[in-house]
Amino acid sequence: MSDSKKSMSSETDESLRGSPPPYELHSSGALLSSAAAISADGQVNINFQSEYPEKLAEELPPFPDDDDATAPTFNDKTVPPLNVVIQVVGSRGDVQPFIALGTALRRYGHRVRLATHDTFAKFVTDSGLEFFPIGGDPADLMSYMVRNPGLIPSMESLKGGDVGRKRTMMKEMLHGCWRSCIEPDPISKEPFVADAIIANPPSFAHVHCAQALGIPVHIMFTMPWTATRAFPHPLANIQRGDNLEPQTTNWLSYGVVELMTWQGLGDVINSWRRKDLELAPIPASMGPGITTFLKIPHTYC
Repeated sequence: MSDSKKSMSSETDESLRGSPPPYELHSSGALLSSAAAISADGQVNINFQSEYPEKLAEELPPFPDDDDATAPTFNDKTVPPLNVVIQVVGSRGDVQPFIALGTALRRYGHRVRLATHDTFAKFVTDSGLEFFPIGGDPADLMSYMVRNPGLIPSMESLKGGDVGRKRTMMKEMLHGCWRSCIEPDPISKEPFVADAIIANPPSFAHVHCAQALGIPVHIMFTMPWTATRAFPHPLANIQRGDNLEPQTTNWLSYGVVELMTWQGLGDVINSWRRKDLELAPIPASMGPGITTFLKIPHTYC
């Protein structure tokens, strides 16, 4: 590597260890004005105002009609055995549902690799699944989450250096998730290239790895993470004008939280895309809602 490239790489790595841009969002207009900021406990405080609430409500997607919902149909063709990688970031409780899923997939003849933190290696292998380490320390991650329950950091964490450490950890886990798609088994050395990816949202690498390999991806989680009128995003604390319906602001809260999250991690993700995946960076206009834009399927368990 040339001295200039080394210098650029060093500068990029140093920038990822620092603080991200300020976690604030402001927009104004007659149809919708919004402001979002991080509270002391890491929740996202969102304020919505509108001069034309009826018009705003009309702009939202229509309610799905449950009466018209039909069960999915499956053909009788045999599905070939697939190499499935399941990427999970979080605690043991986050990993456990995917153990059950992976076990079921194995019964159908698929090879399943569960990629998560090193500390869960025995938990995974004792279940009969292959394990791949992605790095990251769940104890540190959970400690960070206790101080910042909303995933997005409080001012205390910004000042105390937690954010720089979290961003460095995220960079490590993104790299580990990509390796989990293409590297041989760490123990048996049996080659592995993923045919499909299943992941929880906090792993963040899922859709980008799928793009690099040209394979399908399916998101699964225990908390709602896609826009709905039924309730707000679990990380959102909403304040709204008296003329706005709760259903409207519930739906809008998901996009705001995605924007705030991308504001803090977008540069980390784009740096990783360039270095590891050799993909173009994602523009800020698309990054926050990329899974929605691409209509990535989600399942809640």
